[in-house]
Amino acid sequence: MNNYNGSNVGNLQTTQKKSCFVRALFEYDPSKDSGIPGRGLAFKFGDILHVTNASDDEWWQARKLKGDTVDQGIGIIPSKRRIERKERARMRTVKFQGNYTESAAVSLHFIPFTPEEVNIISYEPVFKQELKYTRPVIILGPLKDRICDDLIAEHSDIFETCVPHTTRPRKDGEVDGRDYHFVKSREQMQRDINTSMMFVEAGEYNGNLYGTSVQAVKEVAMRNKHCLLDVSGNAIKRLQQANLHPISIFIKPRTIDLIFEWNKKITPEQARNAFDRAVRQEHEFYQLFTAIITGDTPEEIFTKVKEVIASQSASSVAWVPSNEKI
Repeated sequence: MNNYNGSNVGNLQTTQKKSCFVRALFEYDPSKDSGIPGRGLAFKFGDILHVTNASDDEWWQARKLKGDTVDQGIGIIPSKRRIERKERARMRTVKFQGNYTESAAVSLHFIPFTPEEVNIISYEPVFKQELKYTRPVIILGPLKDRICDDLIAEHSDIFETCVPHTTRPRKDGEVDGRDYHFVKSREQMQRDINTSMMFVEAGEYNGNLYGTSVQAVKEVAMRNKHCLLDVSGNAIKRLQQANLHPISIFIKPRTIDLIFEWNKKITPEQARNAFDRAVRQEHEFYQLFTAIITGDTPEEIFTKVKEVIASQSASSVAWVPSNEKI
């Protein structure tokens, strides 16, 4: 083995140098990590990291990127193996409730499941892709409806919803292509849902089919607007497969009481149910989120959502998932 000796990043035992680009799926504060062998690199969930040397089993060297440019100097981060090993060991001895202490160096977004049930993924390999469209936006979690309504009300020049398809008969005053794309053949729409990638998401309500098509999302994007989508987390993957990589934001409630504070019209039981839904959403889809937002008030969260969208749409480049193994 060769010794890597640098004044900024300490001493790492390395073999052949290996580099890659990854998206962090957890937060890391090196100032709270007593085991780090040199100057660490702090990062948050969703940050893009250029790992310049991933040959050490415990520690990697990396730089943080902003857009497609280097944001700051090189530092040390925990390796994929180290993070996932330590997290599984911790979960075997502590009933994990999704709340993080102020002293924790690592904040992983995993919720109350056993180590065997949780697919722990610390870093996601990514590659750079040029975008020639305005990215769709998906918001999940409590407050999503309020946030989406406020975005369109305040910024109708930037945000727009798309026109869904339905097999429901057209009502008086409704216009095909404006209110809905009215589909005459239920059988044809059902075939399109089952056998093609035409729809991002579809379902049935009161005996009628409803769906959001990939083409409808593209039409909004071609008008240089963000398409705000009222869909589940499953739609994120379908959009990625259609080469429409969305900005996917999860609003993470810290407590049940906070949800109740956000909406005094609901009962405590409804607040608990909303919190439980958020826990399940985070567990199932966290790898697909491009940002996770917390806050104390709806106003604070709304501001943070706008900041995330502005930041993630500022560049014509997106870092999208790759099939590379790390």
